[in-house]
Amino acid sequence: MSNTDSFSPDPTSPLFVHSFDIPGISLIPIPFSGSGFGGWKRKMIVALSAKNKIAFVDGTCPRPTTTTVEQKLWDKCNDMVISLLTASLSPEIAESVQYSETTQSIWVQLQTRYGTANRAKIFELNRELAHTSQGPLDIASYFTKLKGLWDELG
Repeated sequence: MSNTDSFSPDPTSPLFVHSFDIPGISLIPIPFSGSGFGGWKRKMIVALSAKNKIAFVDGTCPRPTTTTVEQKLWDKCNDMVISLLTASLSPEIAESVQYSETTQSIWVQLQTRYGTANRAKIFELNRELAHTSQGPLDIASYFTKLKGLWDELG
């Protein structure tokens, strides 16, 4: 191969495939099934960021237009991230995005479908916050419950 036909990404590049980048594994213990999108999204951002693949989700690593070698590597990484992402979704939700060609398009679809705050959900969270009392919970458990509600509302 000549220099124009080969491409070896820097290990800090999102295009670099590490030996621990295994397609099909779930990055989080409980797949997203339609509720608690904010928490699931945050866990996925952290997991994909730790794998240096968040750029496929946020669009900061677009498909190269320069060489077919770079394009093939991008396609390989994009497909791996799609596999990681869909493995972290319930089978029904994964099926609804299975024909998406990019990780970013899946992310946008999920954000549009589940990430938009609706007034009913906001009302429900505010009501739950207003009616939450410590009761038999110890202070740490009570605080954890309140913090979860506050974070979801945020």
